Amino acid sequence: MTQNERERSWLFDFRSSETFVVVTVSIAIFTDAFIYGMIVPIIPVALVKRVGARQEDAQSLVSILLAVYGATLLIGSPLFGYVADQSRLRRLPFVIGLIALAASTALFAFATSFPVFVLARGLQGLSGAAVWVVGLAIVSDSVPPERAGAAMGYTTIGLTWGFVLGPMMGGYIYEYMGWYGAFVVPTALIVLDVVLRFLMIELPRKSRQAKHESHLHPSHSGNGVSSYDTFNGEGIQSPGHASLCQDHDSEGAPLLLSSRCADGGQKKATILSLLVSPRMPVAMLATFIMATMFVALETTLPLYTMETFNWGSSGAGLVFLAVSLPTFGGVYIGKAIDRMGVRSMGTIGFGMGCLAWVLMRFITSNTPGTIASLVILLLLLGSSIAAIEITAMTEVSQVIGDYEIENPGAFGDKSPIAQGYALFNMSFAGGQLIGPLVAGAIRVHSGWSTMTLVLGVMCAVAAIPFVFFSGPPQKRKQAEVNSSV
Repeated sequence: MTQNERERSWLFDFRSSETFVVVTVSIAIFTDAFIYGMIVPIIPVALVKRVGARQEDAQSLVSILLAVYGATLLIGSPLFGYVADQSRLRRLPFVIGLIALAASTALFAFATSFPVFVLARGLQGLSGAAVWVVGLAIVSDSVPPERAGAAMGYTTIGLTWGFVLGPMMGGYIYEYMGWYGAFVVPTALIVLDVVLRFLMIELPRKSRQAKHESHLHPSHSGNGVSSYDTFNGEGIQSPGHASLCQDHDSEGAPLLLSSRCADGGQKKATILSLLVSPRMPVAMLATFIMATMFVALETTLPLYTMETFNWGSSGAGLVFLAVSLPTFGGVYIGKAIDRMGVRSMGTIGFGMGCLAWVLMRFITSNTPGTIASLVILLLLLGSSIAAIEITAMTEVSQVIGDYEIENPGAFGDKSPIAQGYALFNMSFAGGQLIGPLVAGAIRVHSGWSTMTLVLGVMCAVAAIPFVFFSGPPQKRKQAEVNSSV
């Protein structure tokens, strides 16, 4: 091999590696979340100074902009999911999302009318849909199932720190650098995002799966067939499938297999097929609860700490670092999921959330001990949110993978992983929309103690279907896989 061939091979291997793909998607998620958040503290000022809105109308106009973001996120998620699943490579919709983010940022920078702000916020919602749906699908394609949890852990770091650093840095930069100066950092992040997205090489799903299989089952690399071939989305059937179809009328044949064999094994499933069994709806419920918890905290905690501890806006913002710190352990949470299974880790996550919310209702006095207790409880709540989020993301991937193993060729050559993450994204958006309304209304009418108690009970109730219907513990699942090989 010549020097040029070795260099080309090294660059290709590096740019298509699991590490580079996961880092690229994580930075894309961070960029999108950061730009979303940095706009929040400066939009009310911009509406008054640049648009000419009255001060008393600013709150209602901000609410409209938030609703526009949620609406385009809900609309864009299934759209990008379908397009990504129909494409041989997912890179095109991923780049389209980047274009939407760049256009949104430019419109924000130069907007002088409210309709332009609405258009900018709408494009930002489309960008968020593309980044989450397509980005997580690319990660799922690039990482074998036994490392999916750890990979999803990295993406949560980008999301959480984008949401936390965005508002903090947005207000600070605007105060010292002005309106146009506030967009210097977002522009730099977009440039970095452009470079990484175009450097990333996405292997076709069949090639990527063949690479995984050659590592897991070297003895099968010659014929390209193994008991896991259904994960490649190419409709490859397991070696025993043909004989099972021939004997599908026998007493021992699986009932679901019989229904597939009745039409020659060509019956096509859709993403809606996954909603019939409880696992996907339970994953969606976990995502909704996780988003509701995070946004409810974001909505009520700053004002409550200002009132209770007499803090300013900087102190109220810094306390969110306690919620964000546990995301640095997201990779370890993901590895724990890979070892223990989603059911165990998800149950632990809901348990921590219930405990943190219930105890937080006793944070009512301005003493050093109370402040220290709040920080500890926020660390616990941040751990809960990270555990539930990573568990839900991993479960979506495993639900689709397990369905394809149990129903060979059910989706033909179009595995619906991106549409699965579209459902995840829509559940997250639902929590973003409902969380502030519910938490804010309860706190206004019934107080902080009632609000935290309700959220704690919500976590406890959500844990019940997760315990009974989510993926089996990893040891039992591994035993099932081994017995089928």
